[in-house]
Amino acid sequence: MKPIKSINLSAPAGATRLSFGRIRSMLLLFVAALLFSTQLSFAATKEMEASSKLKNALSKEFSGASDVKWYSEDNKTFMAKFTLKERNVTAYFDKEGTLLATRRYIAEEHLPMAVTNKLAKRYPNEKVRWVVEFESDGNTVYYVTLEGDKTWKVIKSSAGGDMSVHQHLKKV
Repeated sequence: MKPIKSINLSAPAGATRLSFGRIRSMLLLFVAALLFSTQLSFAATKEMEASSKLKNALSKEFSGASDVKWYSEDNKTFMAKFTLKERNVTAYFDKEGTLLATRRYIAEEHLPMAVTNKLAKRYPNEKVRWVVEFESDGNTVYYVTLEGDKTWKVIKSSAGGDMSVHQHLKKV
């Protein structure tokens, strides 16, 4: 058996370390690309005119909704994007007008206390960047994006504070 040669993982001579500004620029470029690709994935989902059933269901569930736009890929599930009390909300309906789920961005201070406390204990050195509240069938789940020095994490949490890492990304 031949011995395994060690591998030198240090940077080659003359290589420079990435500066914080360069890392930040690369991160912003990554986020912009991610947002652009998300928009492209919805490009097939065209804005549409909703049926009266859908419009009535929306006004019943979300009185005061404004700037409503409707979308569907398959004419079975319908997505309404709108503003309610100065917040952007997305609601999902079936073709009969039954509310299936809602999604909205919320401020960190609107997280349940159990979630806030557990995040502070488990991730004391990471900063909350975004919080998405997703509600379906009476169950609420929170997706909290955390930024650390070297990573981004998306934490999935129940209202009671049961948590798991939904996604983990290393910064470049």
